[in-house]
Amino acid sequence: MIVNPQFFNYRLIIGSLVIAIVILSSFSYSSYSELTENQVFIEQEKGLVENELSEMISSYDGVKIENKSIRRHPEITKSKISSILDSVKRLKPSASLISKYKSQIRWLKKENARVLAMVNTLEVENKTLKQETVRFESEISKKEVLSRGLKIENRTLSKRNTDLKLDLYQAKNLILTNVEATGVKRITSKRIVATKLARKVNKFHVCFTILNNKFTDPGEKELYIQVLDSKMNVIADKGTVHFGKKSLIYSEKKTVFYSNEELTVCSIIEKRPK
Repeated sequence: MIVNPQFFNYRLIIGSLVIAIVILSSFSYSSYSELTENQVFIEQEKGLVENELSEMISSYDGVKIENKSIRRHPEITKSKISSILDSVKRLKPSASLISKYKSQIRWLKKENARVLAMVNTLEVENKTLKQETVRFESEISKKEVLSRGLKIENRTLSKRNTDLKLDLYQAKNLILTNVEATGVKRITSKRIVATKLARKVNKFHVCFTILNNKFTDPGEKELYIQVLDSKMNVIADKGTVHFGKKSLIYSEKKTVFYSNEELTVCSIIEKRPK
């Protein structure tokens, strides 16, 4: 059998091309399968990243913080996580982006744990401060009630003390009784000659009794005697004495020693002072 070399070469070339096509087809199929699997993996990783970010955002939803200054920290962190989640949803995922977001998630988890720990600590401190405030306000309230009670009691005691001082002051006053004033015509060595005729009266004989008083300090007492005529004019005006805002025109001034016992005092008052 005679083989044509040229025909043989054609067959060899065709065979080689077929083998090359088969190899390329096999390689292309393998690359496509690998690419498809890689894309599926990236999509899955993207989903996991989104879930982790969503869970981190949800962890802040259950945190209730009354203090405005404390509330600001978790709100900032939550805003950062929400921004990253929006970026993940919008951008077409790739291996490099997934790696970048995973790195950010690790950092955010640490930041999340730090912020939540800080919030818990501050909340505990805030509750403690609130309890202290309630206790302090309760103590203040009790003290205010006590203070009001003491003020009322003090006013009562002050009034009572004032009343007692007034009573004591009044109790110290000398009380006079048996006051008698007699017109005198003349006085002899043996007796005082009285008269009822006004024209014959030259002097007045005044007597009175000072009752015993244990509240009055013993010692010399100045007594001021005032004698009035029928027209309420002072007889034998010898001057004026002042007692605070009050004053008295007196007819006679007499000093006696009082020893807290009953004492009778008499005095002769000239009708016309010399």
